[in-house]
Amino acid sequence: MPGYYTKRLAAERLRACYDLAPPRTKAYLEAEIEFVLAKTTSSTLALELGCGYGRVLERLLPRVRVAFGIDTSPSSLCMALEYLGRKPSLCLACMDSVQMGFRDRAFDLTICVQNGICAFAVDWQQLFREAIRVTRSGGLVMFSSYTPQFWSIDWNGLKFSPHTT
Repeated sequence: MPGYYTKRLAAERLRACYDLAPPRTKAYLEAEIEFVLAKTTSSTLALELGCGYGRVLERLLPRVRVAFGIDTSPSSLCMALEYLGRKPSLCLACMDSVQMGFRDRAFDLTICVQNGICAFAVDWQQLFREAIRVTRSGGLVMFSSYTPQFWSIDWNGLKFSPHTT
């Protein structure tokens, strides 16, 4: 699975996946975003792991003080900058979620949603440790995960599932 999200399912292909999702999946994804937004305030410093092209960041930006998004795909981050535009409250970085370059306890909210932890081809315990490390005491860390059936979408012969190589 190395390179799956940096090459095969990045930028426009990733966005197409969300656009082609069935209505039931779209409704669930919307509810997931609303759940996250309910946990924010205008003073929140938020970090999104695996931010892709900025789908969740777009919704976070008006609700938080600063939204940081990290991803390992440079093309997705370029698309996020284009999609979201330059904003003083937006920071994007190409970074691995298991070895983040942030100081300890830097964020109020750390999230890994929409793509879910199932999308990360890393040691999940290390991912959790890093997320907790960069989140302040009393802050919130939120992860989601999906079964392969949740994201069973076949478009142009490319099956979207984190388990596809």
